[in-house]
Amino acid sequence: MALLAAGIAGMALLGGCSSNAPHPEKMAQQARDALNQGATPRAVALAEQAVLADGRNPTLRVLLANAYLRSGRFESARVSFADAIELGDDSSRAALGLVLCDLAMGRNSAALDTINTYGDVLPAADLGLALVMAGQNERGVTVLTNAIRQGQNAPKVRQNLALAYALSGMWNEARIMAGQDVPADQVDARVQSWAAMARPEDGRRRIASLVGAPLVNDQGRPDALALAHFPGAAPDKAAPEPKAMAAAPAGELPPTQAPLESGALARIDLPPAAAPTMVSHPVVQPIPVALGAVARPVPVRPAMAHRAEPARGPGTHLVQLGAFNSEESARRAWRHFLARDARLQGHPNMITQVKVNGRDFWRLQAAGFAGQASAANLCGSVRAHGDACMVLAANAAARVNTVQMASARGTPQPAAQPAAAHPAPAHPAKPNATRK
Repeated sequence: MALLAAGIAGMALLGGCSSNAPHPEKMAQQARDALNQGATPRAVALAEQAVLADGRNPTLRVLLANAYLRSGRFESARVSFADAIELGDDSSRAALGLVLCDLAMGRNSAALDTINTYGDVLPAADLGLALVMAGQNERGVTVLTNAIRQGQNAPKVRQNLALAYALSGMWNEARIMAGQDVPADQVDARVQSWAAMARPEDGRRRIASLVGAPLVNDQGRPDALALAHFPGAAPDKAAPEPKAMAAAPAGELPPTQAPLESGALARIDLPPAAAPTMVSHPVVQPIPVALGAVARPVPVRPAMAHRAEPARGPGTHLVQLGAFNSEESARRAWRHFLARDARLQGHPNMITQVKVNGRDFWRLQAAGFAGQASAANLCGSVRAHGDACMVLAANAAARVNTVQMASARGTPQPAAQPAAAHPAPAHPAKPNATRK
């Protein structure tokens, strides 16, 4: 699948919305149409105008992030996906886009935090390949082989497994698996294109190849689109008019080698521009920008505002939900857990920074439990969703809804593991054993 043509020209966009300006949803639909037609510069300009007109709409933020991603502007896309999640979009679409951007930027630890938080809702084909690209080769291969064993024996899963084998240095297995869907005379070319992606330090080129984006130098999104310019407002109060903005052009980077072929069959699905559900197309087909009804994100209040009762403190016990590589990841995980389990809504959170073997981790805990039994009951509900947790006794000095420091020894409690990440077998299954 050839890379999309680059050549992004700067455009002056006026801030604010006049009475004659197009409705943001109309501009959004035009942006989706432009993405479907491969006109990414126009899609970016239209999506920016839509967000400028309705800056607190998470669906429009995902559309903008998707347009940036298709343009190879990973830094701008990452900020936009993160904004959408902060505004209440708890979908796998936004999470997967954030993972791709972090991988492109070499932020593998941040990508793993998001994978571990959303792994139970990410499609197995995307989850397994993302794990391999984040350096979790054995775990990623296991997710993909288990998916095939459990009935997901589709071309996309098989070819993502073939690519996972290639990125893990298992070239014989990669050839055999690729040959299940690729004509015999094209297998060598497919494997050679994957070999060009094998360098883990070249994450930007690798993700650009996967999503069919050009390699560009991202100068960042226009400052006027920053979420700070769109504070929350009461229903009868309009958000302040943002200042005028000019789109930051993305300059083409001189290629260090010939453009990579994407491998067409080995793909990670891009987040649809706007759709209530995501349909996974077989990877032998191009993945279009989904059209249809606008997604309705789950409304989530900021994590710091969740209190069951004004006077409620840490209680006698805590439920630890995971340990993360950054405070940002811990807060994002808290919003995700709140959206998934209504029983957490009545509990404040605690984020504790600890240093383990020279590394900093941020432990995320739900507080406010009166007794071990109630904490264990909630922990069982969390585990029912496929997440990990543990019950701890609360420290008398613990403070809720804050970030605090603590000392620790040994290893941190691992972040919640996705349900699809089954224990890795000693020897991955032979590819011919997965066919039905």
